Amino acid sequence: MSLKNIAQAAGVSVSTVSRALQGSSRISEEKRREILEIARAQGYIDTRVRKATQAGLHSIVLAMPEAMLQASETNFTSWRILEKLRSECARRGIRVDPVISPGDRLDPERVMQGIAASDAEAIVVHFDENPALIARLAAEPRPAVLLFGLDPSSRISSVGIGNTYSTVLGTQHLLDLGHRDILLLSWPGRFTIRRREAGFREALREQGLDLDETRILRLSGFAPDIVDREFGAWIAAQGPRLPVTAVLCLSDNIAIRAMHCLQAAGHSVPGDVSVMGFDDSFAGQMSSPPLTSIRPPLDDIAVTALEELELALRRPGSHLARRIELGCQISLRESCAPPR
Repeated sequence: MSLKNIAQAAGVSVSTVSRALQGSSRISEEKRREILEIARAQGYIDTRVRKATQAGLHSIVLAMPEAMLQASETNFTSWRILEKLRSECARRGIRVDPVISPGDRLDPERVMQGIAASDAEAIVVHFDENPALIARLAAEPRPAVLLFGLDPSSRISSVGIGNTYSTVLGTQHLLDLGHRDILLLSWPGRFTIRRREAGFREALREQGLDLDETRILRLSGFAPDIVDREFGAWIAAQGPRLPVTAVLCLSDNIAIRAMHCLQAAGHSVPGDVSVMGFDDSFAGQMSSPPLTSIRPPLDDIAVTALEELELALRRPGSHLARRIELGCQISLRESCAPPR
């Protein structure tokens, strides 16, 4: 990944490559495009951007709930994102000043006190969409980014996934398999969860299917015991024959417990009912049967957040808050099949 390598591949001199990368008008547009394509293919341009990023961001405040510090079956997604953020900051030499709130939610006052005590250049807030906290962050002179969340008011930047389209994608896969009676397992969650529910509705509407509101079961939470109790009660209330042929769950830990509940009640997965998750967790991959799941690009979220902060630092006073949504895919496994 050097100018010499690019020059050899393009059949030109190193100075010509240098002029092409600088946008000089002394070479033809055709040759400039050829050199740029070679530079991109060899990773030269990406390396230059990464080096610029590394040089521009030296320290961040990381505000996060204490509950996210321990890996568990209920916070697989958060842990994966945070671990990638930690390793990426270590790789780039970025100092991390942690601000930890007890419990599973951030206390705005505690967070702002921690931010005020740090001289870090930028702020990362993980997994919280508290409007009171967002309002105070928006008034901060230092750039801030919301990690894996959404600010509906777009006052601060956020990096997450395309929640609506991701659920459209999952629902469409079940529809393509032939399922028409699909149950959505959700819970009263953050703005991101409401966006996922909207994707479910949109996918059905695009197929000309009316949504029966009884086909959305909102659990009181996503902990395993809640799924066992509340989804288990729903299964029992249906009698021996379920009114649905597929269950789309808005997290993998719900999907794993949902499969357990169905199997315990004598229903085969995917023979009687297909089950799809959301997260593509290792636990889902190891479940029986292995779980089909919507796969978010978790490792890219932290990297993109750091790049967003770097861009904001390069545009002081003029960088507008942005909502960055990364695309998802589906990991196909044995928990989903065409209905009988």
